[in-house]
Amino acid sequence: MTRELRLVLGLVLVVIVGLTAAGCRMAAEPSATAPEVAAEPETPVVIVAYYPLTESHQYIVDYLREVESAHPGQVSVEAVDMQSPEGRERWQDTGLSCAGVFVNGDTRHHITVDGETRTVDFLKRMDVFWTREDFEAVVNDLLGETGQADEATAEETE
Repeated sequence: MTRELRLVLGLVLVVIVGLTAAGCRMAAEPSATAPEVAAEPETPVVIVAYYPLTESHQYIVDYLREVESAHPGQVSVEAVDMQSPEGRERWQDTGLSCAGVFVNGDTRHHITVDGETRTVDFLKRMDVFWTREDFEAVVNDLLGETGQADEATAEETE
């Protein structure tokens, strides 16, 4: 193999690795392209998930439905099938380049765990690129900010 060919192959490999590592990118202003939702907008937390609704992604939708069930009247979930014509159009309108979950119009959120604030982005696969714990921290934060969690607790104790 000639030196030039090795150099070209090495360059191609670097480009491929760079593109793979870059993965999904979000538009600079994710909330500016937040989708119209069919979920219940009167709930304090509105979740819209864009995934191919296939067997390999069903566990994510099932988890989101569990979050909705755990917070009745406070959390609503809509799952949009990116593989359907309507779903693909809605997904493209968001500015995403891969699957993702919008929580109140944004995929990116800040959470504080053990006194440390960090950013989480609900893009790609759950349990690989983001965790259930991070997702629940965002939902719980939002419910606390709206006062809904406190009101529910107060009603239960009366």
